[in-house]
Amino acid sequence: MNNLENKIYADIECFGNAEGFLDDILENIADIKLFEGFDSDEVKVLSHHMQCYAAPRDYSLIEEGEEGNFLLLVLTGSVIVVKALAGHGVKKIAEVGVGVTLGELSLIDGRPRFATCITSTPTDFAVLTRDSLNELLIHYPRLANKFLLVLLKIMTVRMRETSDRFLPIVYSSVP
Repeated sequence: MNNLENKIYADIECFGNAEGFLDDILENIADIKLFEGFDSDEVKVLSHHMQCYAAPRDYSLIEEGEEGNFLLLVLTGSVIVVKALAGHGVKKIAEVGVGVTLGELSLIDGRPRFATCITSTPTDFAVLTRDSLNELLIHYPRLANKFLLVLLKIMTVRMRETSDRFLPIVYSSVP
C-alpha cells in the first residue's frame, strides 16, 4: 500500500489488498460490472492493485467538492449518493449496493467529487487509486486498457441513464 492509499481512509480498518477477497469477488462477479469479461487471473491482478476497507453505517466515503483520484468498488453493504442542489438543499439521487463503482469521474479527470456517498449499512469496499491504475498501465498494458474500456462503458451507461431520468424533468419545466 502506498502512502496515499494509507491516507485516504486512515480512520477505518484497512484489510490490505483486495486479493485477500478474491474468492468473495469471484463468487459475486456477476454483480460486479467493473470485472465484466475478465477471467479469474485478470481479476486477481486487478485485485492486487486495490486496497480493501470496512466502513460503519453513516460513514462518508466521498464528499462532494473534495479532490479525488480514486474510485471505490462496493463489495458488501449499501451506499446512499446525495447531491447539494442550489436552492433545493441536499437530495438523494441514488442508493447503490454490491458491485457498483463510485468516484470514477474524479479518477479519470481529477476534478472535484460530483456527489457525496454515505454508507447506509456497514460496507466493505475496494479502492483503486490513479497511481495504482498507472502501475497497471505500465506493467499490464493490455489488462489496464481492457479495464479502462469497461470503466468507460460503465460511465457512459450511467450518463445515459441519468440523462433519461432528468431530461424529461428539465423539459417539463421549460415554458
